[in-house]
Amino acid sequence: MARSKFKDEVANNAHRFFINKLPELLAFAGCHEDVLLSGRDFSEPKVSSSKKNSAETVIFRVDSARIYLEAVKDTLNSMDEIYKKIIQLCYLSNLRNFEVAERLGYSERTINNYKTKALKLFAVRFIAMQLKNGIDSNHIFDLTKIKIQA
Repeated sequence: MARSKFKDEVANNAHRFFINKLPELLAFAGCHEDVLLSGRDFSEPKVSSSKKNSAETVIFRVDSARIYLEAVKDTLNSMDEIYKKIIQLCYLSNLRNFEVAERLGYSERTINNYKTKALKLFAVRFIAMQLKNGIDSNHIFDLTKIKIQA
């Protein structure tokens, strides 16, 4: 079993989302991480969800990725500035915790604690933002799901 980065499973889920899924969504949408911090929105002309041919399927997947990215952006913008900044620096700028601590003027231990809180907060708010952006409840990324130990 892989070693967890955080003691909190919800924080681990959010961490894995930023490491694994976010780059995939950005690639599908043809975007860079910077777009999550800019004023630009992702709204492009919506396409039919009809999947009659492979070109329409690709367009549908690109459109879906943009909707998820808009939910990520909305979630980040809804967070307190310190938590938003920590996620931005750790996951979008790929800085290490000690670099984030230096940049923000906190101890590395404080950054570690805030990072866990930021990830947990992101996980909870991300559900609401996905629904707000029109993602069907059957297709949301629920980062708050945890495995029950028997």
